[in-house]
Amino acid sequence: MKYSDIVDYDKLDPFKEECIKRFQKSLTFPNKRGISIVPESIGLTAVAIDLGKLGGDFYIAFGVEGLGTKNMIAEAMSDLERIGKGIGLEERALFSGVGQCEMAMTLNDLSAIGATPIAFEPIVATGSSDYLTNRNRSAGIIDGFERGAQITGVAIPGGETPTLRGIVSPNTIDLAGGSLGIIAPKSRLITGNGLEEGLLIYGISSSGIMSNGVSLARKIAEKQENGYFTKLPSGRTLGEALLSPCTLYSPFVDSLLESGVDVRFLSPITGHGWAKIMRHKTSLRYVVDNLPVPQEEFRFIQAVGPVEDEEAYRAWNMGVGMVVIAPERDRIKVGQSAKNCSLTSYVLGYTEKGEREVVIGPKNITYKPR
Repeated sequence: MKYSDIVDYDKLDPFKEECIKRFQKSLTFPNKRGISIVPESIGLTAVAIDLGKLGGDFYIAFGVEGLGTKNMIAEAMSDLERIGKGIGLEERALFSGVGQCEMAMTLNDLSAIGATPIAFEPIVATGSSDYLTNRNRSAGIIDGFERGAQITGVAIPGGETPTLRGIVSPNTIDLAGGSLGIIAPKSRLITGNGLEEGLLIYGISSSGIMSNGVSLARKIAEKQENGYFTKLPSGRTLGEALLSPCTLYSPFVDSLLESGVDVRFLSPITGHGWAKIMRHKTSLRYVVDNLPVPQEEFRFIQAVGPVEDEEAYRAWNMGVGMVVIAPERDRIKVGQSAKNCSLTSYVLGYTEKGEREVVIGPKNITYKPR
């Protein structure tokens, strides 16, 4: 099975590239107010904004992201529980990770440029206003947002709940959101400009599938005899594993930078999977010679899919949700920062001179820019 049969980035990315091209002129529009977009941040996971004389030694960071289809797993499982074909899982609990995962999608993007998130607002788009009248379901979604705010220390001052009849199915929702952060001092901005050969590639553990490649995982799960209620070796159901709340990396990144780690680049492993390691345009080979064992849900869906290694590492994070590129001398500090946040760090490999590509040696995989 291939993720591109469901979500084809080769068809989506040209639209993004055309947007970047057409919107170039707009980047100068704030200049008349003494405000500027930091050029080095354009094309990264979030954008940095310099307030000029209105500000001080800091940048504002901004980004938006969508959840994807993860909520559809909770919806499918709760529908079966409601008609007595489940295993007794609480509906509120099934939805409790959804809000946190939406927050992770945008807040982690802010963290990747060195920002500390300070505010987030969600968009919960429904196809029918009736969707949110289900109290257990709504409470579960709010639980996730509330927990995400507590973990990251962000404010949620508002949001939007549009009803998009005819666009969104009445039995589901489309979750998205925008976030604001602060990069203080300005020297904390991470753009990848310090990338060079001889650095280590550190991988930071994920909570599971997070929110990328979920459509492929759903397709595989729904073909199983027991669907999302298929039991994994640990005793958890596949659906519960796929619904694990997403890791929020901002406490880790704050710890990393406050401990003095010379971070050259940060990359969330989201869409495009491990190919995201080479997100920066610098011509370097990113050599991965050590792979952590992915969580049981990855091993299961890859085996029964079946999904080839090259596709799996391009579609899913395979147990690594964030990559840190920094010198070898910071190895202990990176590990301690991860441990402080109940995460695990791995030395995945190193950078070397060469054409821009990611080489995963143990799997004989090479990803090149498309």
